Amino acid sequence: MVSPRALPVAAAAAVAALIVAVADPAAALVRSTNVFASNRLRSAVPDAAFVFTPGAPANLRQLPFGSLSLGAVEQHPVLGGADTQMAYTVASIHPGATLPAHLHPRATELDYIVHGTIQTVIVEENGSGRPTIVVKAAAGQLSVIPEGLIHSQTCVSAEPCRFVATLNSADPGTLLVGSSVCALPDFQVAAALGNGFSPAAARAFCAGGVL
Repeated sequence: MVSPRALPVAAAAAVAALIVAVADPAAALVRSTNVFASNRLRSAVPDAAFVFTPGAPANLRQLPFGSLSLGAVEQHPVLGGADTQMAYTVASIHPGATLPAHLHPRATELDYIVHGTIQTVIVEENGSGRPTIVVKAAAGQLSVIPEGLIHSQTCVSAEPCRFVATLNSADPGTLLVGSSVCALPDFQVAAALGNGFSPAAARAFCAGGVL
């Protein structure tokens, strides 16, 4: 029989062994929250794991509008702790460029503007009193995007824009509106576009053609 005094040490050792033993430490941390207390999980993670440096090559995406540096449980397992559950994105957008319309099915987003001015358009759900929420936020300001709503950000300043998005889930998920709609069969894409567009026109739209 294990003595009560030995239990905390045994728990910490078990968490450390679990994280080392599996190929995916992020998955181990998330699964182990059902077994061990949060402070025991944190004790198995080195201090350095609580500091993040955006822009690391493995987490950086260079895109036509600028770049995104992603940080979620896949990149930083500590974000997946039961008492943490956070993610972040550092976005750099060229002047006049737009981050394509998308949504996060499992998170509210809070954007802090570091440089430039960002115009965010949020699409309201059906039946709302207005179709969209349109906000402009300059450097030093924040804007919030409710969970699950389609949104898009445009850099409307002459200088490049940079903002930090924090999300209240370690696995917020992202659905790009265009590619998500185009995953449907052509006739269903045509129905979504409306106005009598044919499946052939929908196929051209999804291939980057002109309707």
